[in-house]
Amino acid sequence: MSTMKILTNDIEPSELSESFCENQKSFYSYIANYAASDPTENGKDIKPLRFHKIENIINCIFSPNMHWSFYNAILDTDICNTIKQYHRNDSDKIIKQILSLASQYKCPVRVQVKPTASDTQNLLQRYRFIELPMKTDTFQYIDFYDNKYVLENVELNPNIKIYELDDSTQTNCEMRKFEWGSVLCESFGFKNPEIHGPFYSNVWSKVEVGPTKPLRMFVAVKNDRVVGGSHINLAHGIACLYNVTTVKSERGQGIGKALSVAAMICAKESNYRYMVLQASDMGSPVYKKLGFKPIPSYKLFIKLGTAAWYFKVIEIILAIIGIQRLLQFISLLKKPSKTFISIMVLVMVIFIAILLK
Repeated sequence: MSTMKILTNDIEPSELSESFCENQKSFYSYIANYAASDPTENGKDIKPLRFHKIENIINCIFSPNMHWSFYNAILDTDICNTIKQYHRNDSDKIIKQILSLASQYKCPVRVQVKPTASDTQNLLQRYRFIELPMKTDTFQYIDFYDNKYVLENVELNPNIKIYELDDSTQTNCEMRKFEWGSVLCESFGFKNPEIHGPFYSNVWSKVEVGPTKPLRMFVAVKNDRVVGGSHINLAHGIACLYNVTTVKSERGQGIGKALSVAAMICAKESNYRYMVLQASDMGSPVYKKLGFKPIPSYKLFIKLGTAAWYFKVIEIILAIIGIQRLLQFISLLKKPSKTFISIMVLVMVIFIAILLK
């Protein structure tokens, strides 16, 4: 089930942060194993993702032509240290290869970095990666050995059923995963759902899940339609919760909480002591009530491929520092010419940099 022995000893929060990032790396690698084409197979790129191991050292995943995809990432959290472990000293060569692929695939690329990885941070900044601010409670964990919250399945409207998907026993499992792709797209508010919905559906319909897999998936179904879902990845000694989603029309009924609790019960019954997650603004208060506590967050860097991403980054920053009027102003700036957009982006970035000092 896990790529290493389950962690049962007391460990420091910073160690849990590191385990979470390693778990996340295995999560994306697992997805790529099913949904990524081999880039060396020319003319056979029928899958939606591409997976590269740069110089056989650094792992990357890309979503060609998909700007709003989670699967555009460098999976190693300390690039420079990883390269040194291979007795190499060509970090610039490797980062240039990564950026060349991002340009080829016409997508941005992001990377989570250890707070102590100063060499990697300096490398990314030299190549004009932008650091996004992270809230102090973004990463959260729960210790099932120490938690006093009684885990019980959440009672929902009788029309809503939550259950685990299993490719090995359920004939409609692929269909449910395909439906969930659109739920993910809507829940996270991606633009152009007619493009991104089919993309995520294509990705997840290919990924195998079930009780015998390291990746397990729960869905909420109402009137024979998927209205929510979540994933739990069991790897690197801990359980990690991902993609807790509910369609907007069904929010406020406890579906997200029920999906989270189902995953928590799954982890606890599998004898995992620790569960870690990356909380959204909407989910953070719920997780705190369930007994989750904050742990140190990693730094998040992104290299942008299009002007659209600059607006998204600015929106994220402004949301964090709470300037709602400027958020509205940003929405008005999305129609002018490219030249004007570039000027305004530059002005806004300078303004934000001043505010964050």
